[in-house]
Amino acid sequence: MLLRLRQLGQAALLLAVAASLVLLFAGRELRPSPGGTAPVAARPGPSQQGRGLGGGQGGEEEEEEEEGEANLPPQEAVPLSSQENDLLYRPPLDIALIFTHAKDNAPFQSKLRVAVGSLLRAASAPLRLHLITDAHGFHIASQVISAVQAGSRLDSRYVKLVYVAAEDFIPEIESSVTVLQDFFTTRRDAYYRDALFFFSLFLHRLLPGLERIMLMDIDIKVKGDIAELYSHFERFSPTNVIGMALEQSPVYLHLLSLYRRSNPKTTLGSPPGQGGFPGYNSGIVLVDIERLRNSKIISRYLSRSTLTEKTKQYSFQGHLGDQDLYTLIAFDHPELFYTLPCGWNRQLCEWWRGHGYQTVFNQYFNCTGELKIIHGNCKTEIPENL
Repeated sequence: MLLRLRQLGQAALLLAVAASLVLLFAGRELRPSPGGTAPVAARPGPSQQGRGLGGGQGGEEEEEEEEGEANLPPQEAVPLSSQENDLLYRPPLDIALIFTHAKDNAPFQSKLRVAVGSLLRAASAPLRLHLITDAHGFHIASQVISAVQAGSRLDSRYVKLVYVAAEDFIPEIESSVTVLQDFFTTRRDAYYRDALFFFSLFLHRLLPGLERIMLMDIDIKVKGDIAELYSHFERFSPTNVIGMALEQSPVYLHLLSLYRRSNPKTTLGSPPGQGGFPGYNSGIVLVDIERLRNSKIISRYLSRSTLTEKTKQYSFQGHLGDQDLYTLIAFDHPELFYTLPCGWNRQLCEWWRGHGYQTVFNQYFNCTGELKIIHGNCKTEIPENL
């Protein structure tokens, strides 16, 4: 009897040991992995995901897949490509846009939409847009630009807006602007009489913390990479202060008609194909701000005495704001200016073709370079196919 009891005890002991071993190995299988996360089902492949979408057979499989999806860890963030990373951390390019009188002005707002939308889509570098405007105009511009970014899925990190209060600055330059208006706008109600058409001459005071800036009209459509335009600063000679494209109409041939009669051998006002100087157009202006600040020549041309002397010398009465002054300065000081290729300011205005200059118009209007910025000057519509 005692022997039988001893055998039963040994059997019970063996069963207890076996049960302990089973529980031990089962616990190891259920224990979390060293990383602290439980194993999860693999994400179904494309062929698996397609099953059950049409109903019928996939009921249990769908439930299993849904349960598996619920247990998936969050997807990792997609890292920026080297090109995107380079773009994001590249120093921003500074661009100034004048956007005044924008309230209740739908056409003006539409032009800003086209200008900024095309500018952002073509840019390979982050941009800092300095909006020279009033508080209401900045609010409108911010909304327009935000809509452009959203509609084009443009990363907001690549563009920053800076509000430059035009109304605060005008009193500071009013006395100088009044002098310029007397020489370069013939009527009190003239379109170009507004002080904003002379702002480029005072950018060193308006934006004193910058070294370089590109000032652009908003009646433009950008086709080329604006970083390429900015690279033209590197081509400035040591004396160049401002970069612009040549005027692409015979407007200065007309304005210099009296001077040309007295000086028949002059090339001033003649088309570039004949070795002439047709003047500059200020729709796109590259400004080296430090050089503008230090230019004694440009500063001298802001005085009434110098302007009286020079406009009399060239029998010159302008009406196009700052570009008249730049053209007048360039007659005697071409070294101050860098000439951009015509494609960076392809002007579309053909007003002079129908006003006495049809036979010579194309000699000025011709531009064989690649179109980088299209300028709808004198209220010319920019065709959709350009």
